[in-house]
Amino acid sequence: MPRQTDVRIVDASITFEDHPFRTPLKFGGRVMDRHRLVNMEVTVETRNKKHAVGFGSMPVGQVWAWPSTTLTPDQTEAAMTAFSERIIRLIDGFDEYGHPVDIIYHLSAEYHHSAKVVAERQKLNEVPPELAQLVAASPLDAALHDAYGKVNEINSYNALSKEFMAHDLSTYLDDQFAGEYLDQYTLREPKKRIPLYHLVGALDALTDADLEKRLEDGLPNTLGEWILADGLTHLKIKLNGDDLNWDVQRVLDIDRVAGEAQAKRGCSEWFYSTDFNEKCANVEYVLDFLHKVKEGSPQAYDRIQYIEQPTHRDLKSH
Repeated sequence: MPRQTDVRIVDASITFEDHPFRTPLKFGGRVMDRHRLVNMEVTVETRNKKHAVGFGSMPVGQVWAWPSTTLTPDQTEAAMTAFSERIIRLIDGFDEYGHPVDIIYHLSAEYHHSAKVVAERQKLNEVPPELAQLVAASPLDAALHDAYGKVNEINSYNALSKEFMAHDLSTYLDDQFAGEYLDQYTLREPKKRIPLYHLVGALDALTDADLEKRLEDGLPNTLGEWILADGLTHLKIKLNGDDLNWDVQRVLDIDRVAGEAQAKRGCSEWFYSTDFNEKCANVEYVLDFLHKVKEGSPQAYDRIQYIEQPTHRDLKSH
């Protein structure tokens, strides 16, 4: 049944922004010194001709979204931006009203074909994988939800219920989700406060001894300085995944530096996550890493809340 809250896209645009990093960032065995943002704007119209403009933005993120072993990061970035441009052009032939989830669901049926076209035109030996496709298309998804919330004067997260959606989740997933809607899996009110993880790249300076030259731009230069300046309690540690001794020592060094800084600010509780970006060859590497960290510092081990992406994302093949 048509809903008065349904929208259709009447206009869309895409722009790109390039941002250099203050210092190089190493993760997943690769070093980045810049990133590109994909920005999209969409104008929507309701059945009663109300209009609103929504905005969505996402870093291309080719290093983690498409960790190719045969293509360079520049090649995968170019392919993902070309994919974004193709996706926004899909709107030209789509004039239906609906909920943002349904609109994107229908458009996504063309993602694989669009990825193949991009690969052929750029003469690549790989087609952009599904994750890279979803990342490159996500600004459109975000912009559409933003516009939908604005035109209906509602928090878009509160528009994920049966009242606004034409189909339950079984349409998009499977029969296990019959009768369920996305509002069951999202909060109705935002959290007033959540911890923020500060990323510690594999090249980030922990102490002055790690600096070749201080950057005199008014910002901290070392991890200890960042902890004191921002009151950090959660650190996300980027590791290599193919050098066990280095990974273990990196965590122990960070724990030592963090302990000194936290003592200065009177903080007795802080936490870590570790991120290998899929570089660990097997589970044994991860277990050995944890055992050695615990041997070196039981306190550092206890502060590790979770381990992110230790092995390859394709678990069936690895």
